[in-house]
Amino acid sequence: MVNEVSGATSRRGVVDEDQPKFPWKPGLGLLFGGAGWYWAGQAVNAVLLPAKIAQIDPEGKVGMVAIVSTVTMVISIIAGIVGGALSDMTRSRFGSRTPWIVGGVVVGTIALLFFAFTSHVGVVLASWWVYAAVYNAMLAAGCAWQPDQVAPRWRGTASSMYGVGHQAALQGAQVVASLFVTNIPTGVIISLVIGDVLSLISVAVCREASNKDMPREKFTVGSALSNFLPPKDGGRDYWLAAMARFLWMVPGGIGTYRLYTLTDYMGQSDADAGKWMSFMALLAVIAAVSCGVIAGPISDKFRSVKIPLAIAIFTVGLPCWLPFFVPTPVMYTIYVAISSLGSGVFSSLDQAIMTTVLPNPKTAAKDLAFLNSCGVVGNLTAPLLAGWVINTFGYRGLFPMGFVVLTSAAICVFFIKKVK
Repeated sequence: MVNEVSGATSRRGVVDEDQPKFPWKPGLGLLFGGAGWYWAGQAVNAVLLPAKIAQIDPEGKVGMVAIVSTVTMVISIIAGIVGGALSDMTRSRFGSRTPWIVGGVVVGTIALLFFAFTSHVGVVLASWWVYAAVYNAMLAAGCAWQPDQVAPRWRGTASSMYGVGHQAALQGAQVVASLFVTNIPTGVIISLVIGDVLSLISVAVCREASNKDMPREKFTVGSALSNFLPPKDGGRDYWLAAMARFLWMVPGGIGTYRLYTLTDYMGQSDADAGKWMSFMALLAVIAAVSCGVIAGPISDKFRSVKIPLAIAIFTVGLPCWLPFFVPTPVMYTIYVAISSLGSGVFSSLDQAIMTTVLPNPKTAAKDLAFLNSCGVVGNLTAPLLAGWVINTFGYRGLFPMGFVVLTSAAICVFFIKKVK
């Protein structure tokens, strides 16, 4: 049964009958967590890391970003799955997820401080990769609050709250970080403070209950190995969701190379490019959060997630043609604003679909982490694909690539059967 004080359960997962009312504590935890867990990582990955690399190696910056992203991808996949599995197995007075979030805040802060205050390429890369591992383990644990503590009937709204926080970080972190492309240490510190405070608020609000009395499965070599592997019985819908998650993130290279697109392709100075990026991010966060706030509750009311999500993905892809045909900062900004409407809906409903296709509530964090890791693969493959596109077709080629890939993602979502 549900613990009315904490909102937690004595077993993994909650059924509709357990929650006649919306569970506000885990919902607010996901809202603040969605912002806090992503903030510093997004600020560095999208803005401050490319800026740091441009300072270290201005001639080979495109290739170096691709190489760094390849290593980051491998680290992130492993860390997400292992972190999710370990949080599933964690028993403590603070629950299974909270220790990983708090620990991630501490270790991640130390890593990014090293990143901020060194110009030695080895230390820059090592500290970023340590943060990438910590960040993905923390994210895997935190996202499992939804299948742990929210019944299916409320997952559209809970997903929407998480999505609003995520979008606020996704775009807001760029707004802040873009102001510091010429002062990276200050940008990192400000981003860390915002992300850490929001992450700790999420833990305080959610107040995950103790799970010290939750039984453990009997240890065998086979069960131990299975804790770190994708689900054998995931089913068709699980793998379609995984593919959609991957494809959704692949066009992210457009954003990764936004600074270089504005300077090297559209002829803007570094200072002007930073201003354009900040303005784009501001418009994007307004558009995404506005759509994100209403998408989840409407989805719960009409019991429909799949169709609006597929349409939202296509809405993000279609305006890619605007800066392709009119390559100016103004048209680029219009593209970002329009696509952010669909991005807000996606971020609001994405978690609702992913938690619905999970095959086993006892391994929710690990299985959800694998789905998130597919997004990580897409996100970190994005600069590799974008780098190849830039070298082959120029910066202009990024935009048709985005349309094709996102249309494929929308098709994957449409063919998921388990979700209406």
